[in-house]
Amino acid sequence: MARLRFGLMTLLLVNANWRFTWGGAWMWAPLVISGGVVALIDAIGPDETSDLSRLGAGAFNAWLFVTLPLLLVMHTVLWWLAGTGDALGLGVWLLRHGGPDLAAARAATGPWGWLGAVLSCGFITASAGTTVGHELVHRTRQPLHQVCGRWLLGLTFDASFAIEHVYGHHARVSTFEDPASARRGQGVYGFVLRSTLGQLRSAWRLEAGHLARKGRGIWTVHNRFLRGWLFSAAWLAWAWTLGGGRAVTFLVASGLWGKAILEVVNFVEHYGLIRLPGSRIDPRHSWNSNAWMSSTVLYHLTRHSDHHAEGGKPFWRLQPMPEAPSLPAGYMAMLVVALFPPWHRAVMRPRLAAWDALHADQAELTLAQAENRRAGWDAA
Repeated sequence: MARLRFGLMTLLLVNANWRFTWGGAWMWAPLVISGGVVALIDAIGPDETSDLSRLGAGAFNAWLFVTLPLLLVMHTVLWWLAGTGDALGLGVWLLRHGGPDLAAARAATGPWGWLGAVLSCGFITASAGTTVGHELVHRTRQPLHQVCGRWLLGLTFDASFAIEHVYGHHARVSTFEDPASARRGQGVYGFVLRSTLGQLRSAWRLEAGHLARKGRGIWTVHNRFLRGWLFSAAWLAWAWTLGGGRAVTFLVASGLWGKAILEVVNFVEHYGLIRLPGSRIDPRHSWNSNAWMSSTVLYHLTRHSDHHAEGGKPFWRLQPMPEAPSLPAGYMAMLVVALFPPWHRAVMRPRLAAWDALHADQAELTLAQAENRRAGWDAA
């Protein structure tokens, strides 16, 4: 059962694929159903504190590797629907073999339905694709895992995440040098832009330094930053084949939305926490959550404190760490709260006050007090 429950994200992906073939208002269903179910069960369910570290990798990895083909099917259907003809004869082929009527789904989908499709697709791609991509690119000694992860991240134009996140964010987490760590009083909307641009710059610099140490030029096939964009280019080419410019527009819109969701998650995971550059990374430098549903469908991403304490640890070996600083709700609820900055500040200021009192060392406390003054807080 411990292995089977991680198939819940796969079920949500299958549901999304099915609903998208109906078109019309059903384009909203993956967003509403997936988001609503996760938030509801997080709110009423127990914490997930099991220790799975002694179990083997096989079944856990199977759930990860089924994600890419399912997302390929999902995006193929949506890009075909965005077009105007029957690209590659896909619509006729499906009807002949008892599949869905994609032409009817296209006819039923107006502007409102397409807005739902973009938001649902971006949300599912971020929840499933980016989460699994994040897990796989941490496996730096397993090339197949790396490539699969970068294909997934390419759907949100973020294959350089494999460089910046692993070698940048994990070294600089919760310091002022880290673009992916939000400072106290910062709003999420400015953070999304700053974090995105900052991580791109950091990934380029990290790769340039890596190539220089190996005596290689930056404008070569050895540049992982440049190669990363080839994954997104391949997705764009497939979208164009299926639906022309409208499909490409859909991919860009849903991909950027999915990338924005990732940055909101980054915002939530380290908001306001303090660490001195070069100091040891401890569980106290990340917000943790053991909400059952978020922990399950996001493959223990919510056990973020242990993830940063040991970044290469596979997800099923991450520990719940109930002693770590904890978010007041599961990830889905916190994403919604973060979208309303006054609400988010009101929720997190007491948590930061508790962090200062219970977790910060003296040097961190001095910085935290300065941050409180900078943010205009009398006390965090």
